[in-house]
Amino acid sequence: MKKIIMIVTNRYDPDVRVHKEAKYYLSKNGCEVEILCWDRENDYLNRESEIIDGIKIKRFFPYSKYGTGIKQLISFIKFIKEIKNYLKDKDYDYLHCHDLDGIIAGYFVKKDTSKIIFDMHEFYEINTRNRILKYVMRILVNYFQDKSDFILYVNKAQKNTISERNIKKLIYIPNYPELSNYVDVCKTESDKLRVSYIGAVRQYNELKNLMDACKDFKDVLVSIHGSGVHSQKLKSIEKQYNNVRVTGRYHFSELSRLYSECDVLYAVYPMDIDQNRIAEPVKFFEAIITKTPIIVDKRMEISKFIINNGLGFTVDSSNIEDIKNLIETLLKNRNTLKEKINNFNKLQNLYIWEEVVKRLDKIIG
Repeated sequence: MKKIIMIVTNRYDPDVRVHKEAKYYLSKNGCEVEILCWDRENDYLNRESEIIDGIKIKRFFPYSKYGTGIKQLISFIKFIKEIKNYLKDKDYDYLHCHDLDGIIAGYFVKKDTSKIIFDMHEFYEINTRNRILKYVMRILVNYFQDKSDFILYVNKAQKNTISERNIKKLIYIPNYPELSNYVDVCKTESDKLRVSYIGAVRQYNELKNLMDACKDFKDVLVSIHGSGVHSQKLKSIEKQYNNVRVTGRYHFSELSRLYSECDVLYAVYPMDIDQNRIAEPVKFFEAIITKTPIIVDKRMEISKFIINNGLGFTVDSSNIEDIKNLIETLLKNRNTLKEKINNFNKLQNLYIWEEVVKRLDKIIG
């Protein structure tokens, strides 16, 4: 039995991509998986060790606060020291490191007898506008790619910056949704047009614009499902609207219900971040697998695919009037949504996690 140690720098409650890799491939193929994670805000002090879907979870608690940048460095170093001490007497075959901070931690704790995997969840250097920081990020990413035995990536644009010597290490595993979480999706009827955001709430202005655009429509219900840095801020203004629900954190087992109660999915993100412009967010693929018409910002690259295939609509998410006009159009012609739903039939089974994750065969064999 092969032993895989995963490193993630969040509290794991759970991290969706990490959990999918562990559950739908590694554990299913007889590997022993243990996930080491950093609960930096100490939310799960009473859950230091637990087992989720047969996967061992071990949390470490060097305290720091999300979003404080370099101030977290001392706590990050403590996290590295703690996992290094934890692993010193353990044998394992692979160290599977998630994101850039995960591979940095893995580099300092890795044993010579194990192989190291760099799982790149994002295109890191385009997350910042600072040219110097972009350059530093590219140097770091290149360095740890060189030190890795395998490199997983989620967006084809990431491949453009890979050096020739590392091309052979690449394995493309995009963030497709797992079919098993959506088999029970069955659209329920409603007199209202239900517009939902389902996911991590990291954007305030974009979601507030949706709320403001819909506030005068009695036949519209806006639902914002998920936790994140701006979920509480949006919750604090919920009472100002008669047709808005901000529900907070959900468990992935609730996804079928949430999509069953959704007529159109709102998937917009800040467009001043290049990462969001080129992203293929998991919500896009969830819309396909659940046959849910989707609204995205017209500046996103996937907007062309959505329009060309008749899967949804585009807006300028910074323009409340533009959003309002679209919602008004949908209210006047609800049949438009039914037409979009039919267009998903030919695509619905093409973007499934249970199939794409099999590319890990190249590593585990």
